Amino acid sequence: MLPLLLLQLREGRASAGRAVGVSLDEAKGGVRLSRVRPDLPAARAGLQVGDLILEVDGHGLALISDYDRVAERFTPHHEATFKIRRGEQNLMLRVSPGMPYDWGAWLLGAVTVLCYLALAWLSIAQRTEDVRARLLFFLTWAVAIELALPTGLMVGDVELQRASQVVFYLVTGLQFGLELHLVSLLPAPRGWVRRWRWLIPTFYAIGGGLGVLCCGEYLARELGAGDALPWRWLPAEFLLNDVMLPVWALAVVGLLVIPAWSYPEVRGRHQASLMLLGSLPWVALVLYLTATGLLDIPTPAWVENLWSPVLLLFPFAVFVAIFRYHLFDIGFVVRRGLIYTTLTTSLLLVFYAALGGGGVLLSGLFGSSSSVWVVAFATLVLGLLFAPLRRLLQEVIDRRFFPERQALRQQLTVLASGLAAQGKLPAMVSFLITRLGEIFHAESVTILVADPKTRVLVAVASSSPAFQQELERSLLLAPDDPGLEMARRARRPVPADQVGARSPLLGHRLRSLGVAVVVPLLHHDELIGALLMGPKRGDTGFTSEELELLDLFSHHVAMVFENARLFTSATYEAMTGLYRREVILEQLQREVERARRYGRPLAIAMVDLDHFKSINDRHGHLAGDTVLVRVAQVLTGAIRFSDAIGRYGGEEFLLLLPETELGGAIAVAEKVRRQVEGLRVTVGAGTNIELTLSLGVAALDPAMARQEDPATALIAVADANLLRAKSLGRNRVEPPGRQP
Repeated sequence: MLPLLLLQLREGRASAGRAVGVSLDEAKGGVRLSRVRPDLPAARAGLQVGDLILEVDGHGLALISDYDRVAERFTPHHEATFKIRRGEQNLMLRVSPGMPYDWGAWLLGAVTVLCYLALAWLSIAQRTEDVRARLLFFLTWAVAIELALPTGLMVGDVELQRASQVVFYLVTGLQFGLELHLVSLLPAPRGWVRRWRWLIPTFYAIGGGLGVLCCGEYLARELGAGDALPWRWLPAEFLLNDVMLPVWALAVVGLLVIPAWSYPEVRGRHQASLMLLGSLPWVALVLYLTATGLLDIPTPAWVENLWSPVLLLFPFAVFVAIFRYHLFDIGFVVRRGLIYTTLTTSLLLVFYAALGGGGVLLSGLFGSSSSVWVVAFATLVLGLLFAPLRRLLQEVIDRRFFPERQALRQQLTVLASGLAAQGKLPAMVSFLITRLGEIFHAESVTILVADPKTRVLVAVASSSPAFQQELERSLLLAPDDPGLEMARRARRPVPADQVGARSPLLGHRLRSLGVAVVVPLLHHDELIGALLMGPKRGDTGFTSEELELLDLFSHHVAMVFENARLFTSATYEAMTGLYRREVILEQLQREVERARRYGRPLAIAMVDLDHFKSINDRHGHLAGDTVLVRVAQVLTGAIRFSDAIGRYGGEEFLLLLPETELGGAIAVAEKVRRQVEGLRVTVGAGTNIELTLSLGVAALDPAMARQEDPATALIAVADANLLRAKSLGRNRVEPPGRQP
C-alpha cells in the first residue's frame, strides 16, 4: 500500500504543477469547460465556463485524453496558449499552469488509508472463523486500495490515469458486493440469507457488473469508440455517482434499519444501531452529491475532502459491533504487533544494508559483475531462511517481552502432554479441572462432555461450590441449545453473558456456577464438550493472550476427549458414566468363574428406580436423564473401589459386589436406598422430584455355582427379589435385614 501512496503523492505533485484549475467535459468539436475555479491560473487568464477549447499549444483537441497528453508537457509557470471558442468568437488566451499542492488532503487520505489497514489487520488478528471478520478484512483492504489510487484531479500521464480509473471502478464494484454481504450478516445472518441463497451472489454480480460497465464506457470514450457501445448514453460517471452509489447507500440503510428496529435481542439491536449510525454520514454525503450532480449545483471543495474520514466511520462501527462484546484486548495485539513489526523491519534493514555495503565493496575489488551474483545469492538465502528466522525472532520476542505468555504456554504444553496419560475420561476431567484452576487462577472450572449418540452435553465434574446444587437442577444441555450453537459457531472462547443472552435457561445455570468464559471443545466442527471457566481471582479478567492460548489448548483437549470417547463409548455410557449392560454382564461372568474356582463369596443387587415412567411422562425425557445421572452418581459413591456398577436397562442398574456375603450386600443396598430417598432433584421451573429405589439382592451359593449358567441364575434370583420389593410397596430392599 505504501508504494501506491507514494505514487499518489508523486503524481499529485506533478499534476499540481500542470493544473490550471478547470474541469472538462467532452463536446462536439473540442473539449468544453464545465468548471473554472476562481483565483487559479485559468480564471486569471480569462477562461470561462462554457468555453470550447479547440487547441492547446497548437495541438487540436477532440477528447479529454488529448488535453491530458498536451498537459503532460506543461512546465509550471511557463505559459501555454489556449485557442478557445466563446460564442461566435475564437480567442487566444495564455495560461500559466501551476497551483499549490494540497498537502493537507494527501496527509488526510494517507492517514485514512493507514487506519483502514489497521482495521484490516485487527479484524484478521482475531483468528476467528467468523465470515463477518473476513468480509470486514477484505472490505477495508478494498477501500484502502481505492483511496490510495492516484485518481482524482490528475493532469497528464494518460496511461496511468486509465489504469487507475479501471482499478477504481472494479474495486468499487467489489466493495458494493462486500458491504451488502457484510450488513446482511450483522448482527447475525438473517433468515432470508438462508432461504434465498442466490441473493448474496446477486450483490456481487450487480456490483461487478456495474464496475465492468463503467470500465467499458470509460475506456471506449477514452479511445474514441464510445458511440459503438450499446450503453453509450450511460456515462461511467453517471453509472457510478447517480446509479450505483445511491442504490448502494439506500440498500445498506435498509438492511440495517430492520434489525436496528426489530431484532429480537437487545444486543443485536444495539449492534445494528451502531452500524447504522456509522453508515449515515456516508449515506448523507452520497445522496447530497447525487442531488447536487443531478441539479448541476457546484459542490464546495471542502465537501470532497469529507470522503476520507466519512468512509472510515462505517468499517470502524462494524469492527466495534463485531468485537466490542468479545473479550478482545486491543492493547496487547497492538503492542505485540508493533514490536514484531519494528524488530522484523530492523532485521531486514540491517540485512539489506550489509548486502548493499558488501556489494559496493565487492564491485570495487572484483568488478560490478561479481556483486550481481552476490546479491542474487544473498537474496536466495534470505528467501530460504526468512520463515525460520521469523519464527526464531518471534520466540525471542515472546521470551523477552512477554514472559508471562511464554510461561503460560509452557504450562499448557505440559498439561496437554500429561492429559492423555490419565487414561479414562473421568480421570482426565478431574486432572484438567485441577490444573486449569491453578494455571489461570480461576475460581472454578466446569467441564461438559457430549454423549456420542444423543450429543446431549453432560456436566461431568466441576470445582464450583454450587456444582452439586446445580446438578440437581440439571446441567444436561440439548445440542440445539441456542447458546451452545452460538459458542460452536464462534469457534473460540466466548463471554458467558453472550452465551446466556442466546439461551436464558443456560444463562441462569452459568450465572449459578459463576462462569465467566465458555470455551467450546470442537473436533471437526462438532461440539464434543465445553470448558466453563469461572472468573479469575482478584477480578482481573482474562487477557486476550490467555484466551488465545486457551483457544489453542481447547483444540488439543477436544482431540484427546474425542479419542477417549471413542475408546470408552464401547465400555461406558457417556450420560451416566457407568458400565454398559454387555460390559457389566461380562464382568459378572468373570467374577462368577473366579468365585467358583476359589470358593470366594459373590453378591449382586438389581436396582430399579421407582415410578420412572411417570417422571418422563410428567417432566419430559431431559428431566428423566437428569434423574438417572444423579442416581448413577449416588450409586457410584456408595460402592467400594473393587465393586462395579452398570446400567442394566432403562431405569435398572446392576451392582456387582465381589468378596461380599449376602448380609454385606444387603447393607450396601440399604445404604444406597437411604441416600437416594433423601435426594431431591430440581427440574424445569423449580419443580422438585422425590426419588426412591427398589433393590433385589442375591448371593452366589454352592447349589447355584454348580449350575450350567450360574451368572444367569444369580441374576434371576436378584430379579425375583426386586419384583417382590416392588410388589411390597417399593422403596425397600429384598430380602430385608441380615440373612443367616
